[in-house]
Amino acid sequence: MREDLIKSLGKEILVLDGAMGTQLQKHGITGVPEAAVLESPDLVRSIHRSYADAGADIISTNTFGANRIKLKAFGLENRVREINHRAAVLAREGGTGAWVAGCIGPTGQLLRPLGPLDFEEVFRVFEDQVRNLAEAGVDLVLLETFSDLREIKAAVLAIREHTNLPVFASMTYGDGFLTLTGTDPQTAVTVLESLRVDAVGVNCSTGPEPMLEIVGRYAAESHLPVLVEPNAGMPDLHDREIRYPVGPGEMAGMSRRFVELGASLIGTCCGSTPEFTAELCRAVKGMKPLSRKTCDHLKLASRTRTVVIGAEQPFCVIGERINPTNKKELSRELLEGGMGIVRREAHEQVREGALCLDLNVGVPGGDEPVLMAAAAEAAEEAGVPLVIDTVNPEALEAACRHAAGKVLINSVSGESRSLDAVLPLAKRYGSALLCLAVDEQGIPATARQRLKILERIVDRASALGIPRRNLICDCLTLTVSAQQKRAQATLEAVALVRKTLDLPTVLGVSNISYGLPDRSVLNATFLSMAMAMGLDAAIINPDDARMMETVRAASVLTVRDRDSRSFVSAHGKKKKSSPSSKPASKPAQHLKEAVITGNRDIIERLVTENLESGLSAAEINQNILIPAIQDVGIRYDRKEIYLPQMILSAETMQAAVDVLKPHFAVDDSNKKGIVILCTVKGDVHDIGKNIVGLFLKNHGYQVVDMGKDVPAERIVVKTRETGARLVALSALMTTTMGEMKTVIDALREDGSSAMVVVGGAVVTRPWADSIGAHGYAKDAVSAAALADRLLAVDTSKDAT
Repeated sequence: MREDLIKSLGKEILVLDGAMGTQLQKHGITGVPEAAVLESPDLVRSIHRSYADAGADIISTNTFGANRIKLKAFGLENRVREINHRAAVLAREGGTGAWVAGCIGPTGQLLRPLGPLDFEEVFRVFEDQVRNLAEAGVDLVLLETFSDLREIKAAVLAIREHTNLPVFASMTYGDGFLTLTGTDPQTAVTVLESLRVDAVGVNCSTGPEPMLEIVGRYAAESHLPVLVEPNAGMPDLHDREIRYPVGPGEMAGMSRRFVELGASLIGTCCGSTPEFTAELCRAVKGMKPLSRKTCDHLKLASRTRTVVIGAEQPFCVIGERINPTNKKELSRELLEGGMGIVRREAHEQVREGALCLDLNVGVPGGDEPVLMAAAAEAAEEAGVPLVIDTVNPEALEAACRHAAGKVLINSVSGESRSLDAVLPLAKRYGSALLCLAVDEQGIPATARQRLKILERIVDRASALGIPRRNLICDCLTLTVSAQQKRAQATLEAVALVRKTLDLPTVLGVSNISYGLPDRSVLNATFLSMAMAMGLDAAIINPDDARMMETVRAASVLTVRDRDSRSFVSAHGKKKKSSPSSKPASKPAQHLKEAVITGNRDIIERLVTENLESGLSAAEINQNILIPAIQDVGIRYDRKEIYLPQMILSAETMQAAVDVLKPHFAVDDSNKKGIVILCTVKGDVHDIGKNIVGLFLKNHGYQVVDMGKDVPAERIVVKTRETGARLVALSALMTTTMGEMKTVIDALREDGSSAMVVVGGAVVTRPWADSIGAHGYAKDAVSAAALADRLLAVDTSKDAT
């Protein structure tokens, strides 16, 4: 049966079922949805049957939140196996004739460095759930509603390492077609495709119309089947009842448009019913999946950005400075386990023009696998893909595993030992490979001899199932002071690789000038000659102005810079300095820059330096820290940075304030008033709530965080006790939205004059208005701004 599913993917339109939670709620089940498989098995089975009878080809188990982290909130963490097994059996019994998808959702918590969870801990959580689903006999695994690329990567790896089940991987997007942690559709599909999932998808968060753009982007980027499961629109309140604006007929009409854009797996999410499924089947059954042609260039990715390397693509500068060789300060910090310099160099090189970062942490006496995992997390905060520079297989695997995006392995050679060690890792993690034109005999003298080695590497990689689009060739730069004629051989090899192998090329350019004076002149000249031969990328120092000028000029002349836009942007007029400019040597500027870039490792030292320079704690807070975090908010609104960077900046700001607290004459850090913050009753999701709390603290509020799943009566009591004038409520699930209205009514009945603001993934401004809230905040930045606006009349009364 599983084999039949694989044969059907991409060749016919398959329909998935719809919402389980909505159906359970209609039957009065308001508790933990997953517990219904134990408490109301007949109801769960009948819901599955109703979707199968409506024509669904794939039925999903009621296990979206059946992982031990989520179940722990309800005291069910010891029943993971029982719930998953029972859910799979009920889906099989109710969905007779349909394929059964083991449904897995996110843990509800963020991974480091954004949250408390370690990657390996999350991997084990998914490992536990997927093993149970596989044992129970599901036909595939459906990953739904993920917003963190690292988390869904952990889930895919857990599935791949313990089963041979097909994997459908679906993410959820918000404003600007970005996930909560800043991943765009192109980057999502780049990483998920590299992990060898069987279909990529989008579900939840919005109604069908906004998903048209995402489906189109998926289809343009990948050959994989595309899955789409929209909500029945965004819910609203009518006569105290939650209703969805999109009906079965409208959803069916949109489903045809999804197919025309490239989707071949169609289902529905929150607010849908079996009637939706029946209408979908009538609309799309008989349609043929779209025949698609996509780009096969090499793609690398971070969490938030994809870089495409190849002919006619922008030239790729790979920053070379994260390398401890001859760098005593970096070497010392790595041995101490610190990542401050790694973070600083990563951000500075990106500002200077690097599109990727070469990462080398090989220092004598250091635990390279541990250092590489930590450095990968730290360097990726700068927002660009990583090039993993190590000959240590364990360190290589640590980076491939812990990086959120798709990395480039630097490198694999033609030596048997290298091929045997590196190729399996590249296959396992979907990483790209930098192929070196060297083998046991050394570096050949001629271009054709180097080509032969590269051909051998390509053949070995292809035989293992590594696609050619994941390969880039390094024809090797040799020092002209020792082997002058070899430079021409390198240039000839670059052209030969392009012509014969049709693969992109990269060089470590600065080797060319070693041992000679005025190295920058020689480096830049060689780089321009190599670019003329078709070079696509170079590992260089982006702080070398002459090299970067050469890149920009040669990019115009080789038509990589279309309409000379980048050249004009850099050279057309003098740029004014900005807060992101490379900091001068003043303590205040260093401190502000550390907050903006989220460099937590050095924040205590920088705060101390500013105190020692004569600034008071209040001056540092008001004149450096608060302007820095306001700058972060502006950049977030402009989409110059994303949630990961904002969280790191907010945590760094908080760490700075913690250092200052003993130096305040009075507590100058919390002057604006008290805010009650919580997730409403029945909702255990607190990612957004925690970020809002952190940002409110950064802006000077005293935050009373009551946690998650908080009943209205407790909120009323705490508001009365503290005298808070603002209550902030969060909800992520449509089933708990109505509780916000309950809280507002309870506060009014108690005579409270506190204002209430609401937010969360399913919450909208019209919803806020309909329940009588004083405001709606879509994210942490707008929440802080809203609090300032609402409490602007007189914040001094609540100063602490």
